[in-house]
Amino acid sequence: MLSSPIIDFLIRIKNAYAVNKKMVVSPSSKFKVAVAQLLVDHSYLKSFKIEGEKKKTITLQLSYPSQKKSLHGLKIYSKPGRRLYHSFSTFPWAKHKKSIIIISTSKGILSHRQAIKAEVGGELIAELW
Repeated sequence: MLSSPIIDFLIRIKNAYAVNKKMVVSPSSKFKVAVAQLLVDHSYLKSFKIEGEKKKTITLQLSYPSQKKSLHGLKIYSKPGRRLYHSFSTFPWAKHKKSIIIISTSKGILSHRQAIKAEVGGELIAELW
């Protein structure tokens, strides 16, 4: 297990797509729920649900439109030993037109496009394409 729960969460999703799984189960947190909602909004996930009383888990339903993978790559920007922050005017450009950069801002978890519209900067978490 990695020392960062959100990196572990994103890598579980990437690995599940690599082996064509339909679902992923991970320990839940508010941060992971916010990231999952962002991924649902951008069609990387079909849906998610939170289960359990004391030890909550999040179950993710992966999206395969037209029998193709929704997620092709993942780049982690912030790591436990090196956090990467940017203002909205200096965000790195996404590698692909359909990719999103996940950013933790003062207004919550946003994609880079949402953060530019809201004119807020924050910690760059990862890029998905």
